[in-house]
Amino acid sequence: MIKALPSKLLAPLLLISQLIFAPLASSNEIELIVQSQDISQSLVESSRGAALAVLRDGNLLLGGGTTGNLLYHYRNSELVLIGELSTQAERIRDPRFGPTDIGILRESKKSVDILVSYPQLNKSKNCVRLLVFRYRINLEANSLSKEERWFQGKPCVPLGSVQHAAGRIEIIDSKSAYLTMGDLGFRQIGNVSARGWLGGVFKITSKKITQISQGHRNPQGILTIGKDLYISEHGPRGGDELNLIEKSKDYGWPFVTYGQPYSSGDYVIPDKSKTHIGYQEPIYYWVPSVAPTELIYLPKNKFWADLGGQIVMGTLAGQSLIFIELLSPQSVGQVKSYPVGERIRDLDLLPSGQIVATTDGGKLLFISPTG
Repeated sequence: MIKALPSKLLAPLLLISQLIFAPLASSNEIELIVQSQDISQSLVESSRGAALAVLRDGNLLLGGGTTGNLLYHYRNSELVLIGELSTQAERIRDPRFGPTDIGILRESKKSVDILVSYPQLNKSKNCVRLLVFRYRINLEANSLSKEERWFQGKPCVPLGSVQHAAGRIEIIDSKSAYLTMGDLGFRQIGNVSARGWLGGVFKITSKKITQISQGHRNPQGILTIGKDLYISEHGPRGGDELNLIEKSKDYGWPFVTYGQPYSSGDYVIPDKSKTHIGYQEPIYYWVPSVAPTELIYLPKNKFWADLGGQIVMGTLAGQSLIFIELLSPQSVGQVKSYPVGERIRDLDLLPSGQIVATTDGGKLLFISPTG
């Protein structure tokens, strides 16, 4: 358990506002306000932006830090260190070993229960697996305790191969959540009996793990709208996907993709490119790649006006927010890209209605519509 020290406080930094023009809906041209705060000095390890969760009061939880395993409370434009999420023995100094997501299970005035996912190094076997633990934050003592493990991925993948952990969390209620796990760069991912849970979407509780779907490469975004569950995932050199998840369906990886293999030396070469024949189709896909990350849903209210009811997706390669109109749960209408000039790692909504995002460049972005 680590307690934050006063020296770990960061002085508030000036928010810099800018207007960026983007056509987003119908024939209208809409401007958004983007405010940014640089937190890179304390919160970014290498090139990976922080994991993000929004508390009821509008303050933030941010996971990462210069050692890659720290949890911070961002309140009143200050960062306060809460504690360590994992030990240094569980990781190497590599941004791929940082926390991949934070989900809030329960909040009170005195404490917060959270789920955190991260890739764990098994030093004795020199392999990596995805873990999810429940933690409790004591707000009065500003401390963190690791309570119980909810998920341990299998198999444990050889260290030299590791990538595509995913680990996105979508909270269902105080006792359950959805979770994504990528293929971890496993060279035998095409061997169905050997791949275990890799490339799956799950419902998890403290007592039970249920696999919902399979055939996912690197699902970096997850979202529920009512009873519908969506994920965004990376394809190889294009073929990034938005999927509506259905129980027991296979979404094709590594057998089919709308993308192209990187080279003959890549960890796996898809059987077929530019097709999804024989497997569940995405409801939308991108060629060339935009490298999608987290998904959020804009509420239908006065704040977002005509943009309400759309999905917003962050991107890495695209350095943009993508606004996706849903005509039905299975059907996409207009898709518009809004450039922000930053690699978006995580997204969430503030109680005010603003979008908040973390970037690989070490910034917090606060985004709202004009008017």
